[in-house]
Amino acid sequence: MLNVIYSEFLKLKKSYIILLVLIGGSVNPGFMDLAIMVSGEKNRTFEKYVYNIELINFSLIYGILFALIAGYIFCREYSDKTASTLYAYPISRVKIFIGKLIIIYALITIVYFIQMVTMYLGYYMLYGSIEYKLIINDIKVNICSLLFQFLLIPIPIFIANISKNIVLTVSYGILSFIITASLTRMKSFYIKYIPLLTPYFCAKNFYYPGKVDMMAAITSGIICFVISIALCIYQYNKTDMTY
Repeated sequence: MLNVIYSEFLKLKKSYIILLVLIGGSVNPGFMDLAIMVSGEKNRTFEKYVYNIELINFSLIYGILFALIAGYIFCREYSDKTASTLYAYPISRVKIFIGKLIIIYALITIVYFIQMVTMYLGYYMLYGSIEYKLIINDIKVNICSLLFQFLLIPIPIFIANISKNIVLTVSYGILSFIITASLTRMKSFYIKYIPLLTPYFCAKNFYYPGKVDMMAAITSGIICFVISIALCIYQYNKTDMTY
C-alpha cells in the first residue's frame, strides 16, 4: 500500500495539480484582502472575514477544484496510456483505489491548510492581532468542512471511472457549483438533506448557530458516502481498466 501511495505522489511531481492546489487554497483569501484594501474598510470582525471566504470556497469553488483533482488522479492512467501496465501489476485493484483516494484526501487537506494560513496571515496584516480562541474555532469549522468534502469525493471519482474522461468529471464540478449557488439562499425544508451543501453547512452552523440541522447534514453526508464509495469500489474492481 505504501508503494502505491508513493508512486502516486511521484506522478504528481511534474503535473499541474500541485500548482492548482496552491492557487486553489490562496486565491480567494487573496482577492478578499485586495478588495478590503481597495475599499479601505477599517473595521471587519474576524468571524465576518473568514466566513465570507469560507462561504465562497466551501459552497462554490471547492466543488469544481476537488472534482478536477479527483478526475486527474483517476483519469490520467487512460490519457497517459499506462492503465494496461498499472492494472497488470500483482496488486489488488482495491489497494490501488485506496492509494489514489488517500492522495486525493491529502491534496484536499493541503488546500484547506493553505486557505487557513493565508486567511489568518491576511487578517493579521490588515487588522492586527487575532484572538487565539477565534482561530481555534475557525480551525474546527475547517476540519468539519474537510470531513464532509471527504464524504463527497467518491461521487466525482465514480464519474471519472465510468467515463475515463476528466471533462465529464469537471462538468460534474460545474454542475455542483450551479446547484449549490442556486440552493444556498433557498429556505426549502429539503435543502438540509442535499449532500453537496454539507461543507457549507459547517461554516453556517458555527457562525449562525441554530440555522442548520447538522444531524440531517451528517446523515445525508454519510449515506452519500456509503452509497458512492460502494459503487466506486464495485465498478473499479469489476470493470475492464486496461484500455
